[in-house]
Amino acid sequence: MCGIPWHQRDAYVARLLRLGHKVAICDQLEDPAMARGLVQRGVTEVLTPGSVVREGFLEPAANNFLAALWPTPETLGVCLADASTGEVKLAEVAWGEAASFLSRARVAEWVTPAPDALEDTVGTRLAAAIQGLPGAASPIAVGAFLDASALASRFGAAAMRDLADLPAARAAAAAAVAYLDRVQGAPARQLTRVERWREERTLRYDAATARHLELFQPHPGGESRHTLWHHLNLCVTTLGARRLRAWLERPLVEPTALATRQAGVATWQAAGTARGGFREALRGFPDLDRLAARLACERATPRDLGALRDALARLPGLAARLDGLTGPTVPGARTALAGAPELQGRLARALVDDPPVTSGEGGIVRHGYDAHRDHLHELAHQGKRWIAELESAERARTGIGTLKVGYNRVFGYYLEVTRAHLEKVPAHYERRQTLTGAERFVTPELKARESEVLSAEDKLRAREQELFVALRAEAARSVPLLQGAADALATLDAEADLAEVAARYGWVVPTLTDSDRLMLAGGRHPVVERLLATGEFVPNDCVLDGASRQILLLTGPNMGGKSTYLRQVALCVLLAQMGSAVPAERAEVGVVDRLFTRVGASDRLGAGQSTFMVEMRETADILRAATERSLVLLDELGRGTATYDGLALAWAVTEFLHAAEGPRPRTIFATHYHELTQLAQRLPRLANIQATVREWGDGVVFLHRIGEGAADRSYGIHVAQLAGLPEAVLARAREVLAELEAERTVEHLEPGAARARGAAPQAPVAPAQDPLAARLRGLTLETLTPLAALNLLAAWKREVEGRG
Repeated sequence: MCGIPWHQRDAYVARLLRLGHKVAICDQLEDPAMARGLVQRGVTEVLTPGSVVREGFLEPAANNFLAALWPTPETLGVCLADASTGEVKLAEVAWGEAASFLSRARVAEWVTPAPDALEDTVGTRLAAAIQGLPGAASPIAVGAFLDASALASRFGAAAMRDLADLPAARAAAAAAVAYLDRVQGAPARQLTRVERWREERTLRYDAATARHLELFQPHPGGESRHTLWHHLNLCVTTLGARRLRAWLERPLVEPTALATRQAGVATWQAAGTARGGFREALRGFPDLDRLAARLACERATPRDLGALRDALARLPGLAARLDGLTGPTVPGARTALAGAPELQGRLARALVDDPPVTSGEGGIVRHGYDAHRDHLHELAHQGKRWIAELESAERARTGIGTLKVGYNRVFGYYLEVTRAHLEKVPAHYERRQTLTGAERFVTPELKARESEVLSAEDKLRAREQELFVALRAEAARSVPLLQGAADALATLDAEADLAEVAARYGWVVPTLTDSDRLMLAGGRHPVVERLLATGEFVPNDCVLDGASRQILLLTGPNMGGKSTYLRQVALCVLLAQMGSAVPAERAEVGVVDRLFTRVGASDRLGAGQSTFMVEMRETADILRAATERSLVLLDELGRGTATYDGLALAWAVTEFLHAAEGPRPRTIFATHYHELTQLAQRLPRLANIQATVREWGDGVVFLHRIGEGAADRSYGIHVAQLAGLPEAVLARAREVLAELEAERTVEHLEPGAARARGAAPQAPVAPAQDPLAARLRGLTLETLTPLAALNLLAAWKREVEGRG
């Protein structure tokens, strides 16, 4: 058990929710003044990570999804419900895609059937799909999934007919609605917008890719400015920020949708002055989407109604800012921003300028709105004025200059007299409390006035609460209209944001095609260039073509910019397909259906997976799911194991990606296995590119320029020298490197061996006597695979070493 300050409860509850806990709110269920004995208390609300609707518990720029999952032998039914906005999305996913799909959804709470009610196979698959994913677990009875009868009344019969082919997803939706109804203590009426989540219409990438590219979260030890989101999100409202994030999380692949998105952004790009005016007029606009959801579920506060009043008053002005613009989203937005003049007028007449956060203490309704409320207010304040005047009157009558009138919750109003003047107290004063230096008294007239004041105040608070509830109910009838306005403003803010980003950063609009070509002229990393001084970042070109240049094998030194090059190509594709301009001089992007990255090293010790196992699992996912429309970016595949094993795996993966019967995705493969560059002679669609350097004295200068051809060295020792390794270690490393480059064996690498070359070499075996000669003659090189050749070389090497 622990106690927290009640006035700071929201901060503590928010911390508990972020940690995945659930919080039950217990409150008094009856008026203490009317109760007999103990006041009855009970649970009035349960706060869970996926069901909260208050702003203080939510991340402003991201959805807060509760995911209900219903597993079947063939598919997984998914319902993603955001209680804070009223959005509901349904999907059915094949088990092979389930883990990747769920990792992209960013779920706060998982609602699943109780494990003991599922068949072993289905239960095992479900557990594997959500293993390791963040979010609170909330198993519930299977019956909640089996009763979908309430969905039609909640979402409409037409919407349910459109989703009739998703029975598993409908079962998940039934459970999500039942769960939210129960924990919120009333029907979750904000859940009104249901749609099919169509994965095939978006560029898909998994959570590993989002981590590798630092889209939203920096690598451990990094800062928020190292993420793409930090530089991309220039939205002036939380509505726009959530819409922009959704676009980045789910970039488009359909040509028509892409053209519409680009046209909307282009409208704002061409109207720089109008864009600046609109963004300034929109700045500070409240989160109308979440406010509407709180209205629908009867959680809106007086301050929410005040924000709604002010927001509705601003809508006509925002609509007027669209005059003269011709983008595809403008006509619909102008209609949606017509607002609700009658509701705005009612709220303006009813509410004080700055309504309180809670409704229980009054101070909500403006004078003149309701005659009965005004009468009660006058009664209460007349009594208070009489009491305030009582102090001066009693001082004059009794001659006690220090007499004071006070109030506390235990004794009510009282007259306080210091001990020095107790002999002057009139006989009709009734003693109520003795203090160290004073006495407190009441009079029959004071008690009567107190009863009038307190009674009037109680009635006033009750009347204001009644008026507030009526106003909230009236506003709730306009929720669909408010959601339409919120949707329009979110889109306009996100479009204007992308136009602002392009203008501020000097990005260009890409050409999107239905081909398998990817061309970036003067491409730049959108984050790294913002962190460097102007002009310091070195731009680079990239050309990929499924017919002639499908795989780029990138070699070069450490610190040469290979990983940056991979990431900037991926980020440019994501930006292009979300509708943004890209950091390049010119760009042509053949639409990508899936983006895969294997960049950086990481382990999952909690799941019992080493760095190399994580790398192999991610590579396996790529090889299974990639298509000829995909983009694959691999960085130093195979480095986490023995050299020969890593080289063999990298070689085989490259051949598989290139094979005619394989997936043939556009691929950039950065590697330090220089042996792989020989593949360009055998694989016609593979080209070698390199991160160039210039040797200068005993050191090297990293040019960070990507050029054609293969690098012959990695300059790892030079990088170690820059990092400050001791000179003795560097000298020994150069010695060992010289031995390895001379193809000497480990036995020759004892310290000083390079200086002991005076010893006579062992006489070679005559070719005619060498038992390996016959085996060499027996090989058919045309059919020998690279992996078999490496295995033979390794075996022969061990045999020769054994002779020594």
